[in-house]
Amino acid sequence: MTDWLTNQTRSLTQVFRSKDRNEFNDDYLALTEAHREWLAARDFFEQATDPDLVDYAILSLKAAERRYVYLWKRMKEKEV
Repeated sequence: MTDWLTNQTRSLTQVFRSKDRNEFNDDYLALTEAHREWLAARDFFEQATDPDLVDYAILSLKAAERRYVYLWKRMKEKEV
């Protein structure tokens, strides 16, 4: 998992430094950020113990997952 994240971070750094930013790169950056948010929400859910925090964690996790799926579908549609 950490190798994947390291590779993603390196590729994002290259995109930010590149002058060739385009719509695909921007979508890729948004998708990568959404994936990170989804993983963070999942980690928060796994660590939450207070009932109120568990409810919040569930809602955050669902929202992050839906955002990621939406961006992923949007990217796939643009590839066709």
